Amino acid sequence: MAQIKVETWTNPSTAVAKDFNLGFEVAEVVSIDITNGGSWQWLNGMGDGYYLDVDAGTVTTSNGATPLDEDATYGSAISAFTNANPGVITVADAVQGGFVAGDTIKVTGIAESGSGATLNAEYTIASISGNALTTATDTSSGAVYVSGGNAIRVSNAANDAIAVQNVAQRGITLGTGMVGANDASMIAIFKGAENVT
Repeated sequence: MAQIKVETWTNPSTAVAKDFNLGFEVAEVVSIDITNGGSWQWLNGMGDGYYLDVDAGTVTTSNGATPLDEDATYGSAISAFTNANPGVITVADAVQGGFVAGDTIKVTGIAESGSGATLNAEYTIASISGNALTTATDTSSGAVYVSGGNAIRVSNAANDAIAVQNVAQRGITLGTGMVGANDASMIAIFKGAENVT
């Protein structure tokens, strides 16, 4: 049996392409304009951007569906690391990274300069404000952050290990040919390429 997910939405006054992060590789999608009628289909094997207008029986080669499978991403990218007491790590997306105060995180891949302890280490998060993770560690005598790096949750406040999760998007983009009319209520049915047992 294949993975299946159903999404509903209402288009804005000017319908635009729409990304769907489904968590699986899409093998087939059918979108239906509930308000005005009309349905469109894309099957794995059709070119990127292609789609079938089911009602007209015609294939169009642009503004259809395009698979959205990003490279594997774990945790959140680091954009800054302030050497202070305590140290402050700025990540691209604290929510996507799943960070919670009390978590232990592992920082890897930072390019740094100068002497002192490496910033590539494990830290406990004391608090979070937006995308700023304040550590419980004095990093004022550490090496100086230059660029790059990634922060990944290792364990929670109870010291329970956290499995590493790929947070990259896996899904599909529906172009303007498949999202229906302006202001339309829509439904799309996505079928996955991988079988579920």
